[in-house]
Amino acid sequence: MQAMPTPKPSIPALKATAMRLLPQNLQHWWRARQDNSGLPQVGKMLEKKSLSSVFQPMVELGSGEVFGHEALVRVPRSMGELSFDNLLGAAEEQRCQKQLELACVDYAIERWVQERPKGQLYVNISAKTLVQLHEAGATDSLLQLLRKHKLQPKNMGLDIAGYTRISNVDVLVAALVPLRAAGMSMALDDFKASDSSMLVWKKVLPSIVKMAPRWTQGIDGNMESCSMVSSMVRMTKKHDCLLLAKSVESEAELRVMRQLGVDLAQGYFLGSPAVDTITTVNLRARAVLGAEAH
Repeated sequence: MQAMPTPKPSIPALKATAMRLLPQNLQHWWRARQDNSGLPQVGKMLEKKSLSSVFQPMVELGSGEVFGHEALVRVPRSMGELSFDNLLGAAEEQRCQKQLELACVDYAIERWVQERPKGQLYVNISAKTLVQLHEAGATDSLLQLLRKHKLQPKNMGLDIAGYTRISNVDVLVAALVPLRAAGMSMALDDFKASDSSMLVWKKVLPSIVKMAPRWTQGIDGNMESCSMVSSMVRMTKKHDCLLLAKSVESEAELRVMRQLGVDLAQGYFLGSPAVDTITTVNLRARAVLGAEAH
């Protein structure tokens, strides 16, 4: 009986296998190239001021009060399903990531001062951009935006992303010195409790550590996640730092985070990103937190 020929693997299967063999940083670079093909020029979008800011509340779990808001960027609906992460990848390829991020900070501050809400505004910025500004002697660009819109530095914090991908953490620390001296606070976004994240934490000494969503999602009944969050609660209290749970999407997740001693939370269960800021959380979240409306 003649043996059946071994089927040849398909091209997509070969690509998938090759991708798994690449180092993680090269996987990130390749996906960015694939995902951003055919995107519009970022520079033209900035010229037209096509992007807008929305705000999501950061809530104190002890009191139920709004601590501040994180500014998020929204791409116009005319761009279809284009996400901001895709746009950021395109900006990196087109060598204008720094310009895009500074423009987004500008939009956020401009919108924020129109309302003058209570609490702090937190804006997203990458460690890469902060390092580039420092090396170009342009760290003051962020302070100039604050002066432009007459917002005090103490009323704004930096939500720093991508800090584990920079080669020299000390340069990032140096970039933050004048900003911190002016009164800005710092937050580390998507903290994963890895060795590289811990190294940055010890050197940057942020005011807030924002846990990666993986530790929030489905935490109710997940002993591993509960144990990890409890460890982070102890570490943040030891270093006089606030711990924030991201992507809180359900009553159960909110209850567990509060029981474990997490300081702050944000997510759709507490408040969706919106053009207008809020002064109180929604009724469902307020019932969980036992907070009265003010």
